[in-house]
Amino acid sequence: MNRSAEMDKNPARRGVGRRKFLWTLAASGLAAGYVRGQASALGIGIDDITESTEPAATASPITSNADFFIRNHFKTPTINDEKWNLEIAGMVSKPLKLSYSDLLLGSSVRVPITLECAGNVSGGGGVSSAVWSGLLLGELLKQAGLRPGAATVVFHGADSGEGEDVPPGTHFARAIPVDKAMDPSTLLVYEMNGAPLPAEHGFPLRALVGGWYGMDSVKWLTRVEVLQEPFAGYFQRERYVALKSDGQREPITAMRVNSKFLRPSNDEEIRSKAYRVEGLAWAGERKVSKVEVRLDTAGTWQPATLTAPPVAMQWTPWSYEWHIPRPGQYALQVRALDDTGRGQPEMRDPDRKDPYELNTSQCVKVSVRP
Repeated sequence: MNRSAEMDKNPARRGVGRRKFLWTLAASGLAAGYVRGQASALGIGIDDITESTEPAATASPITSNADFFIRNHFKTPTINDEKWNLEIAGMVSKPLKLSYSDLLLGSSVRVPITLECAGNVSGGGGVSSAVWSGLLLGELLKQAGLRPGAATVVFHGADSGEGEDVPPGTHFARAIPVDKAMDPSTLLVYEMNGAPLPAEHGFPLRALVGGWYGMDSVKWLTRVEVLQEPFAGYFQRERYVALKSDGQREPITAMRVNSKFLRPSNDEEIRSKAYRVEGLAWAGERKVSKVEVRLDTAGTWQPATLTAPPVAMQWTPWSYEWHIPRPGQYALQVRALDDTGRGQPEMRDPDRKDPYELNTSQCVKVSVRP
């Protein structure tokens, strides 16, 4: 993120960055007329646009766009980027209306962030990591001028529909506190792994709320609304809340520490005396501090090796060199701790009556053959 910020302070370097982005659009086959027009506006010949070979600033694995998990509530809307715009309104002194080209030509950041679905099961596929490019929401809110008393920022998506208990015509919308909206970890992104956002991931623009569960990273943004009072939309009030047996409800926000196996997989057969166990761990806004593996449900926890420096809001790869004592059936478990000492529970809190924040330690069963 720092490299991108420094680039944006230098006009010459900023021009190079725009060349790279325009090249990405041209290579994708999208918006050819737009590419030519913006290249001309920047004084760049279309033949001068060259591909960026700058690597992503991360040592952690990145999920390809094709493999990134998808969790949508309604049908993917079809949006024409030339007609689309974003409104920033509500408790602001200077409401903004921004076109797609306005966003592309703004000062951008490029950062790897891991997203997890709030309903992801332990060891499940509802977690992925990508390198995202876009704008700091806080900077746009500063331009709009937050008025005294502003407390809540609502993301309104273009997708709508109905369903069980969902009123017809309901648009997906979620809200975050203004403090989180102003934090550098909250972005409005238009690029995913060096390419424009795929349609199913929110083209032309989505929110990205770093370290919080994925439902707050609203896709297909059309409006950012600033309120003085809490937001009472359907998906804020009825969904994504921690429900206790006594009826108490609490909002779900920051991701909890979690981990998973990449190998072995459940029911895998192993035919060797040495095996490299591998996986990933993440802790939302915190850093992973430790990962432990247990090779038998009655055994002791063994420290795994973190194979990349832990970074907040990114998953961390880990490994364990397993020297297998004998053939047989094994149940392997993994758990992680964050830098505050919070770890994964072995059992779900029996008082929870909702399907969210499922971060119990994962277990896989394997067979070791002679």
